[in-house]
Amino acid sequence: MDFIDFDPISLHHTPLGTRYQLPKQHDRQLDWSKMAALIRDNADVMVQLEAGLAEDWVNTHGIIWDEQRGYHRYPNDNRGMDGAVFWAASTWATPAIVVTFHNESTRAFSCFKHGNDPDFHYLGSLGKLD
Repeated sequence: MDFIDFDPISLHHTPLGTRYQLPKQHDRQLDWSKMAALIRDNADVMVQLEAGLAEDWVNTHGIIWDEQRGYHRYPNDNRGMDGAVFWAASTWATPAIVVTFHNESTRAFSCFKHGNDPDFHYLGSLGKLD
């Protein structure tokens, strides 16, 4: 899997956050398999990968993987510095990933498939991708 297989996307911030239900437009969830393939094939050029909802990035993102720890067991760990709560599915926003490269540049990409599973149960009991 390469970065060319992903569509670039712009990130936004919804001032009120996502506490109010917006009109349903679709059922999209993060495509864990596609994301894992990207990490597997490109870990040597990435520092970290975050995931969340592009239209409300500030309130919905979390670190999924980094070069020091590997996969994070809890993307929305409340001990995180930014206080964001990780979201992996939405009926109105676009699940997305942000990759930070070794040269400190970042790129945002949409990364979703049809579904409505908001969970992050992609990790097995030992913290490895299933």
